[in-house]
Amino acid sequence: MTAPKCRAITENDTPCQAYALDGSDFCFHHDPAQAARRRAARSKGGLARQGRHIGPVGQAEPVELDTMADVATLLRQAINDTLNLENSLQRARTIGYLSGLFIKALDMAALEQRVIALERTLESREDYE
Repeated sequence: MTAPKCRAITENDTPCQAYALDGSDFCFHHDPAQAARRRAARSKGGLARQGRHIGPVGQAEPVELDTMADVATLLRQAINDTLNLENSLQRARTIGYLSGLFIKALDMAALEQRVIALERTLESREDYE
């Protein structure tokens, strides 16, 4: 003997295909007596997916972004944090985007160091003149 099907009609005007709860004519999703439990389950499910934290929980320390090397370090950490998330298309796109920015930041950091070195060379020459 199989359990009876839920008596609810879905939004598509078709009968619900789920099995009714014991002592009820409705499944968990349609039983009016289960409304509070459904809300709690949705809340718990949403928190489980959206409430994930990476690294220490709490307020993050302010980040000093004075140089392109600082930006590259921040991007490196963001990529590593993203790698710890659940695998998804959005995660892959984010990693690709951040990686592109990271490569640009590395290039800019190298250029920044070259400019600093040139400025030091010019300053030392001006001091001797």
